[in-house]
Amino acid sequence: MKLLFSSKRANFPACIVLFLLLLIGSYTSQAQCFEKNFAFQSGEKLVFRGYYNWGFLWVAAGEVKLSVSEDQYKGNNVFKIKGEGKNLNAFDWFFKLRDTLTCYADYESLSPYYFDRKTHEAKYNAHHEYWFDYQNNKINSKIQKREKPVKLDTITNKPCTFDILSVAYYVRNLDFSKHKKGDKIPLSMLIDNEIHSLYIRYRGLETIKTKSGERFECLKFSPLLVEGTMFKGGEDMTVWLSNDDNRIPIMVEAKVLVGSVKGILESYDGLRNTKNSFFKKNKGNLNLAE
Repeated sequence: MKLLFSSKRANFPACIVLFLLLLIGSYTSQAQCFEKNFAFQSGEKLVFRGYYNWGFLWVAAGEVKLSVSEDQYKGNNVFKIKGEGKNLNAFDWFFKLRDTLTCYADYESLSPYYFDRKTHEAKYNAHHEYWFDYQNNKINSKIQKREKPVKLDTITNKPCTFDILSVAYYVRNLDFSKHKKGDKIPLSMLIDNEIHSLYIRYRGLETIKTKSGERFECLKFSPLLVEGTMFKGGEDMTVWLSNDDNRIPIMVEAKVLVGSVKGILESYDGLRNTKNSFFKKNKGNLNLAE
């Protein structure tokens, strides 16, 4: 099975946090996978702080920014979704990381048309591009790693397949009221030129208190991970989404082969809906994001 991260690229927590947050047929069949976007809008901006656990100490080491804007792609109305991950400048001498992910997703169905990932991690550089051809049920790719020759490929698309950026916004619009604690919700995700059949397991409600003192009642779930040099595979990751109409990712935490990493919401702007998760009665245990 293809690895999510190579051993060299997985040395710094910000790149992992970016992936964690973002974990998340014909055009007609693709559209059936999605009912309605109620959770986000153009203008939304989310900022997360990435942490790595050394023993009993959580160290702030990176930052992730997610933003949404309206755009046009080949005559289609789209959401341009952008994710930027970087380590704190103080760590540049040790491991400089600057990752940028961009997705153009259909305004109505969130079906991705184009996905671009530029990776700059220490001395490692890579550029992945994917074009989704729904008419011919194909995904065309262009990949260059380090100074190696460009690789062009075409793979067969599968119904309801998202890239690692659009999938996070798709999950925010799932109707969790249809599921009970322990249910598996299937996902199809494109990772490194391969489509993986994964799932998220719903784990119920839990209240999260952030560093700012805000308390969010959250939907809690664990996605299935692909085994690699950083993850053992299985369900060793947990995601908390605000249990309101915004479904903001509040916190993501995962066990890695050495220690743990997590991303915590630091700021938000341009939300589509009122933050009503603050006013719900607290249910479940209180988890402190500190």
